[in-house]
Formats: sequence, C-alpha cells, structure tokens
Amino acid sequence: MFSKKPESDYSTYGAADHGRNGNGSPATAILSPSVYASTSDANYSIINEFLVMRGDLESEADILVKGKVFGNVKCKLLIIDTGALIEGGIDADEVVVRGATKGVMRAKKVRLEKTADVDSEIHHQSFSAEEGAKIKGALRYSDDPSRANIHTLGTDATH
Repeated sequence: MFSKKPESDYSTYGAADHGRNGNGSPATAILSPSVYASTSDANYSIINEFLVMRGDLESEADILVKGKVFGNVKCKLLIIDTGALIEGGIDADEVVVRGATKGVMRAKKVRLEKTADVDSEIHHQSFSAEEGAKIKGALRYSDDPSRANIHTLGTDATH
C-alpha cells in the first residue's frame, strides 16, 4: 500500500540537501545547503506562488517567498524566488534574490542571482550579484546593516 521512495528519489527540498534532483543530475538548491543538514532539520516558512500577502511577516527562522508580499519582512534567511515579489522593507541576516524587490533592504549578506530585478536601497555587509541581475537604487555598505540610517532616494536629508 505504502512504499518507501528509493534513496535516490529526492524531493525539491531534499535535492537542496543532497545536491541532486530526482533524475540524478545536479539540482539548484532552493534553500542553502549550509543552512540545513537534512529536511527533518528544516525550519522555514513558504509563501507559495498562489498567495498574495498584505501586511508584515516576521519569523525567527527562514522564509521562502514564491508569491507576492506587500509589506515588511523580517527573518534570518530570506529567499525571493524567480517570479516572486516583495514590495516593502526587508530585514534579514541573509537575502537571496531571484525575483523582484522594491523598498529598503537591510541584510548582513545579500546575493542577487541573474533573474533578480531589484529597485531597492540595499544596506549590506557583504554583497554579490550575478551577471544579468537588474539593480536600480543604491548600495550602502555598513558594518551593522540592521542599524543603518535609511536615506530616501531622490531627497536631501538636510532639509
């Protein structure tokens, strides 16, 4: 009636842990392999592609966004997947952007992948972008991005 999947048949999330997808070829990890040793240790929330959230999200763990969020997001690791959108502030230890963002982003580590479309003021300690990532806004280095002053783009803060 119930059968155990063969060890080589990993799910999308298991592929992140084992570096292979179900057909044995290398998989693109949805969640950073360094974050989770196995799927049983996974501690994250998913906003799926069919969901539109209006309001703020806060988690002491990680968030994977595949849908749309109109509001602020605070978490440890935030992954904005291809086709996803966050319009609002982002405060996280690490952010991986494959989709779109609009608003102020504060993170120790920010990685923009080639499909990223970012219209944000980014306060970061570590920043990287793949060729093809679209960036509009400002990059601001800070030793402590969570405490960085926010500059309003296009205005003079002295008035």
